[in-house]
Amino acid sequence: MKEISTYCRICEPQCALVAHVDDEQQQIIKLVPDKSHPVHKGFACHKGINFLEVHRDPDRLDHPQARVGGKLDQPAFDRVSWPDAIAAASGAIKELQSTHTDDSLGIYIGNPSAFNSTGRDAARQFARALNVGYSFGSGTQDCSNKFAASEAIYGTVNLQPIPDLKHTDYFLSLGCNPRISHMSFVHMTDPMGAIRDIVTRGGKVRYINPRRIESATPATGSVSQVKPDTDVYLLAAIIQEIKAQNWQDDDWIADHADDIKSVWEYVADYDPDTVADVVGLSAEEIRSIAREFALAGSASIHMSTGVNMGRQGTLAYWLVQMLSLITGNLGRRGGNIYSPGFFPAATVGKPQSDDPYFDSNFGEMRRIAGSLPGNLLADHIEQGLIKGLICMSGNPLLSMAGEARLKKALASLELLIVIDIYPSATAAFADFLLPAADWLERDDINSVSLGFQPVPYVQYAQAAVHPQHDRKPEWWIFASLLRALEMPSLLDSDPPDPMARINRQLQRSDLNIDLLLQQSANTVTLPDPEPNMIFTLGVQQPGGKLICMPSLIRRGLAACKEIFASLQTESATQLKLITLRTNYMMNSWLHNIPSLKRDHALDNPLHMHPDDIERLALRDAQEVYVKSDFGKIVGTIESDDTLRVGVVAMTHGWGHQSNQRLGIATNHPGVNVNAILPTGPGSYDPLSNMSFMTGIPVEVEAS
Repeated sequence: MKEISTYCRICEPQCALVAHVDDEQQQIIKLVPDKSHPVHKGFACHKGINFLEVHRDPDRLDHPQARVGGKLDQPAFDRVSWPDAIAAASGAIKELQSTHTDDSLGIYIGNPSAFNSTGRDAARQFARALNVGYSFGSGTQDCSNKFAASEAIYGTVNLQPIPDLKHTDYFLSLGCNPRISHMSFVHMTDPMGAIRDIVTRGGKVRYINPRRIESATPATGSVSQVKPDTDVYLLAAIIQEIKAQNWQDDDWIADHADDIKSVWEYVADYDPDTVADVVGLSAEEIRSIAREFALAGSASIHMSTGVNMGRQGTLAYWLVQMLSLITGNLGRRGGNIYSPGFFPAATVGKPQSDDPYFDSNFGEMRRIAGSLPGNLLADHIEQGLIKGLICMSGNPLLSMAGEARLKKALASLELLIVIDIYPSATAAFADFLLPAADWLERDDINSVSLGFQPVPYVQYAQAAVHPQHDRKPEWWIFASLLRALEMPSLLDSDPPDPMARINRQLQRSDLNIDLLLQQSANTVTLPDPEPNMIFTLGVQQPGGKLICMPSLIRRGLAACKEIFASLQTESATQLKLITLRTNYMMNSWLHNIPSLKRDHALDNPLHMHPDDIERLALRDAQEVYVKSDFGKIVGTIESDDTLRVGVVAMTHGWGHQSNQRLGIATNHPGVNVNAILPTGPGSYDPLSNMSFMTGIPVEVEAS
């Protein structure tokens, strides 16, 4: 028996684990938390510990497969060899590009790729080599607003200031539920423990959320239950109140930023009295939040997907940065800081041009971090711009809006290649299914954490076992396709080195992979970040000062005013649909796992406040229609008094009815709530390509 240090690659904490391996049989016996790890110290959640259920799942994609029959038939696939699969898939790519334009091939990269240091790079290299003109990804479903705002403010997409929870006196959290999601864009072990420590040492924690979230307890903070998709006005009013009371730090602002006057002019229209009815909090509560933040010894702030997914996530994230700046907390101990880790990624995330916008079939458009708006994937296919698509570790059919349109669009493609660990709903429309290795079967490094770690460290994970069956790491699949297309690839070297770029980055900290392999848990802890690194190393604007009112943000101000006016006249009885995460799912790809199918987590009901149920003459557990301007689904009511009145909630990632290849998921299919979300032009934030996925106006009625 051998013990191998590894770490989870399901979500952002990347908890350290130990794999107990029968080396002779190349079988993993169990996964346990790594109590010896210098950072995680044995902290891990049930998803990572139970990942062996994914690794051993008989419903996995274990062999290359090629479609038999037409796209509209019941999907059927034949098992083929890797040489035959690569030859046929590369031949289909070559034929597609010779028949159509070079850029007729698109690519979609899903969320798990963020935790795959070699696969993510390989996909990008492949796209560049083939002149892929249309790139899409899951980032425009959950976080592209942050990349866009940071690029405009700081001059780089890779600077996302994190809250210094260890030292802060006050923590303001918007649209985040760390007990459930473990925090996003903050990669740390046991975030609830850190939050509990703030309260224990006499500090204060306040959550802004339409729900009384699980994270809020007497020991971990209180919730201000805001109306969905109004956070931008709450933040503007907080900043306006701070300016009105002269609580801002003028010297700090002058030293580190330009054009603050434009911010003061913008927020002048959104004082607490003006926004109170729109955001659903009293003017006094808004003033109290402003006072708490401005007068705390130190204050930190964090915003996550509950706000990102609204109509104005880019403006909201801009105001998060402004609030931290004007109170002197940006780049100060206990405020918001930059933690570069083993390589300062902020230095390589600079914009390619001063104006990212270009004319397209859908009007003025941009890319952010390389991606086009995910909500326009179906439109690009419908208009014939994309004839073929490569989909890596993603399931757009269930993760993006407009399921019905996407089904037709995917079925119309001349070529769809899916690289994944599961035969997903999207894979049903594929021409080739190429089985990927999971994270227990590939080498990796936690490079996705660069910039996000309160306690910086670097960990190398060797494959615990060889890839089972015919599974292959994604870098090998892309390299094999390139070689078959007679293009340079990693396989040209003997041996191939998919970690070459990572090794070069490690040199910045006088490290390399061989050195990491000599350390306990293959881990090296790094010095704590100095707060001023955000200015000395992070900000990439000329002169080292952030820009308070970038041209990108100015683009959004008129729409901001228009939306505010519409909210002022909105019916008091209008229901708004929000997203809802649980501990027993992860987007759409852990739905075939027995241990996650608890009695209370077998589907995704429609959560409604009891007062709304009564007002609409409905009842708990009743089947209802949930309707938006974009469609209708059937859900089952679950009474939930943690919601604000007027708010309904459903968990995304469900809707596995038609996927007969996943036995457990098919038996507990749930409802694809994304089927009623806005899709097509106008359904995303034009500043960042971020899809409008929360705060959706809906109607609920008996079915």
